[in-house]
Amino acid sequence: MTDLRTSTAASDLAPLAAIPASEPPLSVLIGLEGLALGGCPINALDLGWTLRQRGHRVSVFAIEEDVKVSLLPYAASRGFSPTLLPAQARIVDRARQIHELAGVVGADVTHVFGPWLGPAATAAMVSRRPGVAIVTNWMMENVFYTPRHTPVIVGTQRLRDELEPRHAGRVWLMEPPIDLVADAPDASRGREFRHTWGIGDDELAVVVVGRVDEHLKAEGLGYAIRAMETSDPRLRLVIVGDGDAFQQIRTSAEDVNHRLGRTAVVLTGSMSDPRPAYDAADIALGMGGSALRALAHGKPLVVLGQHGFARVFEPASADYFYDAGFYGVQRPDDPVRHLAALVQSLSGAERRLTLGEFGLSEVRARFGLETGAARLEQIYRFTLAHLPSTPQRFVVAAAQVARGTAREQWHALRGALG
Repeated sequence: MTDLRTSTAASDLAPLAAIPASEPPLSVLIGLEGLALGGCPINALDLGWTLRQRGHRVSVFAIEEDVKVSLLPYAASRGFSPTLLPAQARIVDRARQIHELAGVVGADVTHVFGPWLGPAATAAMVSRRPGVAIVTNWMMENVFYTPRHTPVIVGTQRLRDELEPRHAGRVWLMEPPIDLVADAPDASRGREFRHTWGIGDDELAVVVVGRVDEHLKAEGLGYAIRAMETSDPRLRLVIVGDGDAFQQIRTSAEDVNHRLGRTAVVLTGSMSDPRPAYDAADIALGMGGSALRALAHGKPLVVLGQHGFARVFEPASADYFYDAGFYGVQRPDDPVRHLAALVQSLSGAERRLTLGEFGLSEVRARFGLETGAARLEQIYRFTLAHLPSTPQRFVVAAAQVARGTAREQWHALRGALG
């Protein structure tokens, strides 16, 4: 059986162990692929903040876009004022923008959280020596267009095993971290949240926090709403978030509430600080970073995925989630009844307490922010110490720019021809 407290493959540990502890500070440029508030950019900003606490210089850029809920207030709370780069840019122009910014801040590392920025970041850093681009992909699927020598960080062992044979650069495993101080349980916040939204002490709050988007999210939220019709009448589903599917989800919630003759589903909209919602939960639903934050608040968790996937996080399922990530795609025969049965299985106070304590102990042992930042620092130093030759880097970057330019011209031609 896999040791659940080991988050790093043995092949990763050996080279990192050789990194000296007393190295000079690094200058790190973190790149965010957009301005929408979500799990990945929060993790990136948390890591950047922690790297600063460890003595490194950290700057942030983000691709400008129109969003309903911006990450900029959260960035400010972490001490960052991201430089905004225009939404539309050819790969050559994007690489030039990143290169100029890396020069201004003297970046040793440009670390982009969003794989589509990888080609431009690689080209941007090719003439900085020492200097390197690193790509983090914390999505639930691999991409295979990252430049061949650019190191990639993925969040699950399954993705690492799939990508490593197909990628010439090193593939690192690093799970998204959690700020165990900021996300520590606080019962008083939970009581205030329940009072604000009219959730009684005799009711069971089933809480899901995350973007209410069509991509990945809306399907699972729809099943959760419909599950309220087949569940214990004490259950109240609370959806915290906003996004492009909000109106669709609100309509579904109103329909269910009307049929039941009570407010079984509550939509709060987005919250700049969702910690009170986690604290208010009797049962949490979620995927990815939101699932981990629920565990950090000591809540029993049902992990949601695509196609109706739902599974309780417990000792019997932990190996699966540590391999595949807090996500899944396996479809049950009846997604609504399946989810309702899982939620109902957590209605007993003793089981909720046991699973909440188990999840909290696991997240403390495995997902701490300080541990993640220390590991990231080691990855940076190892990568800087093992750079390919300058000619190799120029050849790879030139090929990447050529491919990107060809794709852009092809899409422009298709658009012109209708």
